[in-house]
Amino acid sequence: MRRQTTGAVLLAALAAGALAAGCGGESKADQRQSLEDYVAKVEAIRLPVNELLDKADPILGAYGEKRISPAEAKRRFGALERRFAGYTVEIAGLEPVPDSVRAAQDAYAHTFVLEDAYLSALDAALPDHDFEHLPDTQNDQRAAIIAWRTRLQVVANELGAELPADLQVAGRGEIAPSPAGS
Repeated sequence: MRRQTTGAVLLAALAAGALAAGCGGESKADQRQSLEDYVAKVEAIRLPVNELLDKADPILGAYGEKRISPAEAKRRFGALERRFAGYTVEIAGLEPVPDSVRAAQDAYAHTFVLEDAYLSALDAALPDHDFEHLPDTQNDQRAAIIAWRTRLQVVANELGAELPADLQVAGRGEIAPSPAGS
C-alpha cells in the first residue's frame, strides 16, 4: 500500500509541476537560463554526493572482511553519513527552483532524506553487524530520481536547454550501499 501511495503522490506532484510550467511571464530564454542555472546548482551537490557514496562500499567491504574493526568502520562511516546529511540540507534548501520543475525537485530532495535515513541506520547497525532491519528505500528513491530527470529532460526539450550528459545515468544502478560492500 505504501508504494502505491508514494507513486500516486509523486505523479500528482509532477502533474502539478507540469501545470505550473505554463504560468509566469518569463521569456523562453529566461526560463531556459533559469533551468540551466538550477541544474548547475544541483550538479554542484549531486556529483560530490556520488563521489562520497562511492567511498561507502570500500569501508563496508573492509569491515566485512575484518580488515578494519567495528569501531573504525563506525568512525569512518559515521563521518560519511554526517557529510551526506550536510548535502541533504543543501539540496532541500536549493533556490531558486524553476516552477516547471519545483514538484520534481521536492521529490528529488526527498530521496536525500531517504538515503540519509538509510545511511544513519546502516551506521547504527555496524557495531553489532545487525543489518536485518535496514530500511528498504531504493525503489522509492529510484522512481523519484527517474521522474526528476525525466521532468528535467521534458522541460529542457521544451526550452531548447542542454542538460549534462551524465544526468541520464541518475537513478540507474544501485542506490544504497550494501552492508557487505562491493
